[in-house]
Amino acid sequence: MNKRIRNLLYLSTLLLISIPESANALPGFARQTGQSCTTCHTQNMPKLNSYGRHFALTGYTLYDKESEIQSLIEGTDVALGLPAVLNISAVLKAQYAYSSLQQRADNGDPIAEERGELQVLEGSGLYFGGRFADNVGGIVSLTGDPSEDRDVVFSGKGVLAYPTFDGFSGLALYSTQINGIFSGMENYNTGLYAPLKQFESPNTTNAAQATGIGRGPATGVQAYYGDERFFGTIGLTIPSQNSEGIDAAASLIPFGRLAYNQPIGEWNLMVGLYGLSGDVEASDQSLDGLIIDSKANIVKVHKEGYGLDVEATGEIGGMTTMTTVNLVIKNVVDITLVGALTTPSLQQTDNQAASIEFQINPIAPLGVKVAYLNYNNINTADTQEFIKAYDFDAYSFGVNYLFRQNIIVDFQYSYNHPTETVEYYHDIYVSAVLAF
Repeated sequence: MNKRIRNLLYLSTLLLISIPESANALPGFARQTGQSCTTCHTQNMPKLNSYGRHFALTGYTLYDKESEIQSLIEGTDVALGLPAVLNISAVLKAQYAYSSLQQRADNGDPIAEERGELQVLEGSGLYFGGRFADNVGGIVSLTGDPSEDRDVVFSGKGVLAYPTFDGFSGLALYSTQINGIFSGMENYNTGLYAPLKQFESPNTTNAAQATGIGRGPATGVQAYYGDERFFGTIGLTIPSQNSEGIDAAASLIPFGRLAYNQPIGEWNLMVGLYGLSGDVEASDQSLDGLIIDSKANIVKVHKEGYGLDVEATGEIGGMTTMTTVNLVIKNVVDITLVGALTTPSLQQTDNQAASIEFQINPIAPLGVKVAYLNYNNINTADTQEFIKAYDFDAYSFGVNYLFRQNIIVDFQYSYNHPTETVEYYHDIYVSAVLAF
């Protein structure tokens, strides 16, 4: 994407954000259900509340008026319906990221000086989703690539869901370049699914994101059951979007997740656990998401990880709060040919992390957040985009404000205290998002 188009996108975003009084269009799911965005989202988007979790478990199929559902084939008795209007949403996002990191070499010379970066494409995108037919829904998106390896990335999932007992059971097929192995169905805001997190920039605030266990490329299938109290899912995944050069029979990684939600007075407490373990045999170019156009090396990758997470929501002094805890006990990516790979998602890694995040809303549209992250690098080959090759503690503070239900701004500051090989440094992140 050339510089002129980037500048036009940036200017358009700033102009739209500067006139919040006139911006009253709702995103696609709100149009579909007839509800406001805040019906599904706790303390601003995209964090889910109980109604949002219920909507996701239905496969995004709830609709405002059944009269707006049309039979796919007129005159047929087959129970298959299609919305009269298919939902398309657009998200415009501008963000500024700054880091004062000055990593030192053995001789004391700086390797990387402090820098700031303005990003417009990253996070912006088009989303098509909702109810596709009776008991069938999903989301398809084209968004800017945060890794800058390509201009845009594709993500998509389809969900087949049926009422079961007091909840819903279903099957989700998905493919993503950035959102991780739990992309098919995940309902809690602890960072296992990249969009569901408390801080907009999660590398220094969330254990699942900082270790890489909750993000990156994945294509897979998930079976799930969920209700107001219990959520469980098992699945098989390949850590790539490009299946060329991958021996699928030798590359399916099993994963699972269990969570239990218990109301306690006016509070809700969720306790969960998750895990994955398996081996991949593929070409190095496939694991980079590339089409094989030259000699490719066959590599073997072992992935193993597990952890615990907690989410608590309630009120303190009439103000809504959310606390999330994520403990990555083990996260190993063992590659036989380290030098053959360039993807940051599959670098040689052995790490652990623990994080706690807290948000309180003094007034409904204003959120104030703090977080602490402890990251323990056991054996990581090189520092990549977000996975660090050194131990560090990070202390973060953030504020987000919802001007309208589709316009949000976010500020984040992180103080990072690494091991003695790297000096302490600061990260600043500012973003503005308009969804319609």
